[in-house]
Amino acid sequence: MNKPNLQQFQSLMEHSLLSDNVDNDCHQLMSLFAPKGELSDAQDEAKLRLAIYRNNVMHSLTTALADLYPVIKKLVGEACFKGAAIEFVRRYPPKRAALLHYGEKFSEFIGKYPPCENLPFLADIAQLEFNYNQAYHQADSDILDPQQLASVAPEQLGEVRFTCVGSLALLSSPWPIDEIWRQNQQEEQQVINLDDCQAANLAIFREGYNVQIVNLEENCFYLLQQLSLNKTIGEAWQATQEDASNAQRELDESELGAMLGYLFSLEILSAFKINA
Repeated sequence: MNKPNLQQFQSLMEHSLLSDNVDNDCHQLMSLFAPKGELSDAQDEAKLRLAIYRNNVMHSLTTALADLYPVIKKLVGEACFKGAAIEFVRRYPPKRAALLHYGEKFSEFIGKYPPCENLPFLADIAQLEFNYNQAYHQADSDILDPQQLASVAPEQLGEVRFTCVGSLALLSSPWPIDEIWRQNQQEEQQVINLDDCQAANLAIFREGYNVQIVNLEENCFYLLQQLSLNKTIGEAWQATQEDASNAQRELDESELGAMLGYLFSLEILSAFKINA
């Protein structure tokens, strides 16, 4: 067999480290390099070396996932989480050297993982944990002083567009995932009645060295969502009114000012410009 080029060897090595079949993978590797007649001895040694290497790789990646998703691990138990983490690593190995962003697809994965199908809120909890981690490591952003809007003529306020802080993530769930997450930060958890808890419309962002998780009123959440899409105040408010009407939610014209004031108080708006 011809010697592989670097890309082929890296692909084979990746497959060997993540596959659950040590014998076949080791045989493939050693058949590329071992002299004829020495394959058996070389394979035995390679099997041992590869097993050590792959155990280290799997341990480091599953540990990284456990550090990123502590609440998920707590909810499903250590054994279940380890099994899920191993399967996830094999399906989605890291694409970058830094592990900061590794595990982004875990929320989608865990939501379809058969042993966890009786926990329908699990995927949203995982997304909350990922967003929390990303917000914590996000670079600092300037905070917009609402007094700066005093320079805008009243008739132009509807044309204002905002930039949100870089750490902001918006997450909506039919489950009270913020309350589930908070309870699992405590040593002793209270029982949560899922039927009595409100849905979560969360703004997740970093304030100083702390990550904030704020459950917004649904209309306010939708308004912020529209503003984060670079819509003007006028466009965002019109979209919010239409959505509220379609969903049969109460919304008064006078609530816009109070909502904007509340969003300013959260310090999640970074800058503004007037639509040209």
